[in-house]
Amino acid sequence: MRLSLRQFSVGMFILLIAVMYTLFAIRYFQQREATASVIHESIHNDLSELAYVLSRHIKKESISTARSLLDRKAANSRYINAIAIYDDQKLLVTTDPKYSDSLKSAFVHTDIPNNIYESLLRNEGLQDSIFYYQGKQLKSYSLIFYTDREYIKKHFEKNKEAFLLLFVFIPLIVLILFALVVRKIITLPLERLRQYAYYQSTIPKQFCLKEVEYIRASMVQTFKRLEQEKTDLYNLSRTDSLSGLANRNLLQERVEQIIELSKRSDKEFALLFLDLDHFKSVNDSLGHDVGDELLRNVARVIQDILRLNDVVARIGGDEFVIVLTSYSNEVELIEIINRIQTRLAKPWEVQTFPIQITSSIGITIYPKDGENLLTLMKNADIAMYKAKDNGRSGYSFFTQELNEKTQEYISLTNSMREALKNDEYVLYYQPQNDTKTNDIIGAEALIRWDVPHKGMISPAVFIPIAEQNGFIVELGEWILRTAIKQKKEWEEKGSDIKLSINIAAKQVQNPRFVDDLQTLLQTYKVNASNIVLEITEYVFLDSSASLHEVFTKIKKLGVQISLDDFGTGYSSLSYLKAFPIDILKIDKSFIDDYENEDGSVFIETIIKMAQTLKLQVIAEGVETHEQITYLKALHCDAYQGYFCSKPVEPKVFESLCKEINL
Repeated sequence: MRLSLRQFSVGMFILLIAVMYTLFAIRYFQQREATASVIHESIHNDLSELAYVLSRHIKKESISTARSLLDRKAANSRYINAIAIYDDQKLLVTTDPKYSDSLKSAFVHTDIPNNIYESLLRNEGLQDSIFYYQGKQLKSYSLIFYTDREYIKKHFEKNKEAFLLLFVFIPLIVLILFALVVRKIITLPLERLRQYAYYQSTIPKQFCLKEVEYIRASMVQTFKRLEQEKTDLYNLSRTDSLSGLANRNLLQERVEQIIELSKRSDKEFALLFLDLDHFKSVNDSLGHDVGDELLRNVARVIQDILRLNDVVARIGGDEFVIVLTSYSNEVELIEIINRIQTRLAKPWEVQTFPIQITSSIGITIYPKDGENLLTLMKNADIAMYKAKDNGRSGYSFFTQELNEKTQEYISLTNSMREALKNDEYVLYYQPQNDTKTNDIIGAEALIRWDVPHKGMISPAVFIPIAEQNGFIVELGEWILRTAIKQKKEWEEKGSDIKLSINIAAKQVQNPRFVDDLQTLLQTYKVNASNIVLEITEYVFLDSSASLHEVFTKIKKLGVQISLDDFGTGYSSLSYLKAFPIDILKIDKSFIDDYENEDGSVFIETIIKMAQTLKLQVIAEGVETHEQITYLKALHCDAYQGYFCSKPVEPKVFESLCKEINL
């Protein structure tokens, strides 16, 4: 059982009083008995002395002459009422006639009793013998002192009052005063400290007791520190530590308030999702300290542009959420967005480094595009990625069509990996024909997704999504392995044609790519010289020394490299000179335009350039005999397209080869 300080103090006080009064009671009774013993001894000594004096007196005179001696003795003792001498029961002499009867033995004590106090109050007197000789015979008289019991009783009562005053009331008063002092300087201060510790209310004033004051000062200091830490933690939980802007928690609070105000006033507001374009390159090239300082500068610029009622929060990385509440129409909203993007697009100088950045912004409107923060942010994020797809450095409003595309993206993303596990992907093969002979000299492996109960999904739909979510690496490994396995089967059947396999940029950037390719070539033991890896010009966005090293290792394996869709991306003659490329593929968009002068000039230039660099040229998307005739005149090496065949299954491709190459 736990006691409070007050209960403990009261209990100790009661215990102390009980112990003290017990000791006082013992002392009182001991003192009373000692006093009674002194009185009894005094009376007894007087009795013995008088008996002796009277024994001597009898030798000279008669006992009846001793009256004056008895009177003098009785008058000198405050404890004696009268003195009498008896001969047996016969009264001989008395100092007071009232006492003429001899006392019974029950009311006379002649020796020292166990309880002297009780004996003095109970017995009426003390008795002794007066011995004398009559001739040779020893005789005796009875000498009796009649005690004044009333006086003795009053004497003890007076002593009792003095004792109570001296040893009970005064100590009790002192003890009470001590208890009050203890309560004043210890109990109450500790109780105030307890209340302060529990409620953290008003800070107690200074205490006079040094030790208690030390505790108070320590508690005050501790609670001040805890209060400051609590404030700091509260601010930290609602503030972004890097930029000083609101974080997601505070954004949630503010948007909920804005939504309530908007409901009451039937007014819309805009939520913007802002992302810095290519911010990762700043961190990678200049360091995270430069990137962090740039983010702080961006946060300051956005805050300077916005008004008091607007909200800006950093929710992670280079992503900011802006809530605009004070605009009259869409035109004013776009003006605010343009001001933000224009200010951010101005050249920055961070730690002496010149930096140029742009931003992409997605826009949602409450309540049209969402009725809570989560929905508004999700839709604004979708719109922001739409702005990036449109070329970055711009903005895009959220639309239902955009939402449907995003839902399709999410659905396909979730289904892609399961499709690989369920063996839903297949490779089709499109022939590549010699322009002069029309013989099939190679094939391009093209992936298809055969969804049960739904049919084929075009690679134009799911390949871009796979490239965005990173699944293209895992899917590309499956394509490479399946295609090489198919190449091995054809070689075993006596057909060693070239097989082109599309490789994504992220595959090439994978550190394990060359080793995995070498393992596949060794496992299936195919003719590596007839394996062609098709890459697009997007891979040259990372034109680093490591990329050149990867291409060099691929060439050492005996594998050829083809540059796909040449002219549609980041075409540069420096790529053809610096990298070991074997084949150029002209995109279908140029072949479709061959009859126009501008289109034909472009095709002829590519073919002549390739011939000069001793590169093989393959034209894609050939569909008519006239296109074949045109390409043959330009000495284009090969073509690929529906003129020969659309992509087909392996067995159909085999039949096609037998039919055409007879």
